[in-house]
Amino acid sequence: MASYTQITLEEAQEILKLYGRTNVVKCTPLSLGISNSNYRVDLEDEVVLLKISNDKNQAQLADEQAILVYLKEKNYPYSLKPFPLSSGGFIYNYAQYFGVLYPFVEGIPPGPSDYTCQEVGRAMAELHNIKHDPKCLAKLRPHEAVGFGPKEILDYIQTPGCPPDFKASFETLYPDSLSGFMNANFETGIIHGDLYYDNTLFDHNKISTVLDFEQAGIGEYILDLGISISGTCLEKGRVITPLVNSYLVGYESVRALTPNEKKFLDQAITLGLLSISLWRIKRFYERDLNPLMKDSYQDLLVRALHYFEMRKELN
Repeated sequence: MASYTQITLEEAQEILKLYGRTNVVKCTPLSLGISNSNYRVDLEDEVVLLKISNDKNQAQLADEQAILVYLKEKNYPYSLKPFPLSSGGFIYNYAQYFGVLYPFVEGIPPGPSDYTCQEVGRAMAELHNIKHDPKCLAKLRPHEAVGFGPKEILDYIQTPGCPPDFKASFETLYPDSLSGFMNANFETGIIHGDLYYDNTLFDHNKISTVLDFEQAGIGEYILDLGISISGTCLEKGRVITPLVNSYLVGYESVRALTPNEKKFLDQAITLGLLSISLWRIKRFYERDLNPLMKDSYQDLLVRALHYFEMRKELN
């Protein structure tokens, strides 16, 4: 099980020295993350966010920072760029700790609403609307290195360790075993991979920051849409069509969906739920990172099946 890494003010001071920063006044622990321990560090003249990695290795962390640096070069307005070390690079090593330092951004996590969905949809479309140089993209990791797309899910249900309820849900949702989805021609680029509304900060009712690019990589925009909608357009824990429509209003104000994306959107939403469900299986069911979360993947299966039945009735 991952535990929250506790550091002293003196340890925070030593880590900040690696960035050429001194005069640390206060070090305050923030919310418990699965992959990181997070600290707000107040210096005399600035406030920074100190992350200590609890789950990822340094190669995975470096891949994530490469994406964030690239997004800032492309002027994506909602992501954070890591501070560089005085010696170069972005990942510090101090004693048994390693991690990253970011600017600290004030903001409030929003609740699900029509307006929240529109704002998250717009921020997602800004990400998908970036014009990429294929040579630059080739240097960044694929989403499959950290997340689960249709091929990975299809492969997983064939394994002996796949929970029976996960496999049964897949077979109900996709009688064609996703053949139509996997043979469609979808646009690709950098995807966030986990853009739920609670991975954002709002300021004066506008989205100001997109957080947690831990599952970002090169992938299909339709999968990113499905994941984001499945964790953002919620009412009482269920994906509902009015909030999906609000999300799409925000999204299409920046980037129009392609015909194939429109055709397979419902499948992408349930696929998004299975993708995060499998992520939870790998973390909590198989690795036992948090025993209290062991069966949490089942909540997403229920949500996927409910959305499937609701859309079937509407169609």
